[in-house]
Amino acid sequence: MQFHHLFRSLFVLLLTAFTLTSLLLTSVSPALARDNYPVCQGSNMIEELQVLEPKRYEKLQRLAKAEANDNGILWRITGEDEKVSYLFGTFHSTDPRITKLNTETKAALTDAQTVAVEVSNLSPKTMQSYMQQNPGVFFSIKGPKLNEYLSQEDYEAVSKVAIRQGMPKHMIPLLKPWFANISYFQVPACEAFRMGKGLSALDQQIIQQAKDSGKRLVGLETIHDQFSAFDAIPLRHQVTLLQDGIHNLPRINDFYITAIALYHKRELGMLIPLSIAYGRDQIKTAAAFVEFLDIMVVKRNKQMFENSLPLVNKGGAFIAVGALHLIGRDGLVAAYRQAGFNVEKVN
Repeated sequence: MQFHHLFRSLFVLLLTAFTLTSLLLTSVSPALARDNYPVCQGSNMIEELQVLEPKRYEKLQRLAKAEANDNGILWRITGEDEKVSYLFGTFHSTDPRITKLNTETKAALTDAQTVAVEVSNLSPKTMQSYMQQNPGVFFSIKGPKLNEYLSQEDYEAVSKVAIRQGMPKHMIPLLKPWFANISYFQVPACEAFRMGKGLSALDQQIIQQAKDSGKRLVGLETIHDQFSAFDAIPLRHQVTLLQDGIHNLPRINDFYITAIALYHKRELGMLIPLSIAYGRDQIKTAAAFVEFLDIMVVKRNKQMFENSLPLVNKGGAFIAVGALHLIGRDGLVAAYRQAGFNVEKVN
């Protein structure tokens, strides 16, 4: 990258790693720390809509039901030779309402010979090394800065949250919009606190269990695949999604609790329509999500499917990826079916 020379000093590397604090906390934490910390509380926004805005709720329901295969998080994949593997949709959370696996999922994970996840190594050392080598993915060194994309009010909102979390003021303009969004406006403080205390999110627990039991652990993509995908979202859409994060910050706990409820009810198709419905400008938000889903979900689905296919053909695989990767006509459930596998919902 043309920006490497700007980030070679240890001081800047440490700053860079520090700006990733919230991201690192959501990616890596000491395995299975004792859970003595309160869980997030909030209102279920779907239940609110049912009572206060029934027509709006019905519209969201129609949009959600249009998504194929949105009603399950554990799927059994069987080939012509009767070899069985499982596909599991994760939710990146430490909340015991998420991390407590049901009997079927526990059995599928225990019996698996191979565990496949999105990225198998997100250690702080690996993350810091990647950021040092690829600073331009996260920061805008040349060209317009964050304060030029946002209104003064929005920029002040970002600055307030970032400074509170330890970001030096002079670094804030360098943040790319996508990075500012996921760093400061996607994880509620209550959940970040739990992660900071060493509690592992569901996907990290699955990785740790695979390591502890001596199973083969496979990453379906690399760190670069994930972060370069974020960076590939067109800038105007990055800005829109950041503006939505700022706009919805007062209800971040409610969004989080609602997402947990939808995950439990196996209504995954509701997640994106709900986000669009609460966008600051729904037309812009809808357009942003079209690009977001194409880049962050559909294109990555193709790579995950191709990389997991040898594992599924062999059998005995437990494939654990974000739940949104399962649903829709371009989701992994559909991909395995199109490849000739029998895919049945377990729960």
